[in-house]
Amino acid sequence: MFEYQLKLSKKRKTIALKVTDNGVLVYAPQGACIKGVERWLETKTLWVAKQQQRLAKSVQQQIPWNSGKLLVFGNEYAFTCDRVLPSHIDHLQQKVVVHITAKSSTKSIRLALVKLLAAELEQYIDSRLHTLSVQMNSPVESVKFREYKSRWGSCSSHYALTFNVLLAGAPKRMIDYVMVHELAHCHVMAHNRAFWSLVAMYDSNYKEAVSWFKTNGKQLFIAKD
Repeated sequence: MFEYQLKLSKKRKTIALKVTDNGVLVYAPQGACIKGVERWLETKTLWVAKQQQRLAKSVQQQIPWNSGKLLVFGNEYAFTCDRVLPSHIDHLQQKVVVHITAKSSTKSIRLALVKLLAAELEQYIDSRLHTLSVQMNSPVESVKFREYKSRWGSCSSHYALTFNVLLAGAPKRMIDYVMVHELAHCHVMAHNRAFWSLVAMYDSNYKEAVSWFKTNGKQLFIAKD
């Protein structure tokens, strides 16, 4: 059964139930039989679940950066908040679910969403990066994931690669280009002719990817307010 907060009152003669952002409140007369109250509450389980779903949708509508849709690997997924289900990405039904509680805020919901996307991106890059690095003979020392404001990836002089977690919204073909781009920086740090020639050796259609990010890159970012 659902969790609730019991409030007893000498003035109350009947039992009442209220679902709020702060949880489920149960009002009962002072001296009421607790077992009797719980038996009554068990008959209200479905009603409470429906009210919690309604509140979850209300919270979701208050999130300014949410349009009800998100891009995951280039495909449009439905986005919902839920008080019961855990946070997850369902690729079969193409939906993203973020678990919320009475204490959830716009910031915490956004962080949970970015965490989901980061996990998806890390899994995909882990499945591809080693093969590409061997093909390109690129000496990768470490791989990290973080949220950048204006770049999709980076490569340090010590061969440490970092990828923008919001790349999870881009088609996999575009993510492959970013991997090739950063692996090329393991050999040439500048964006000069030698660099682009190297990129072209492993991604002959890289200009298509560059154009895609210029046209569509902004829609991958999730506003913070």
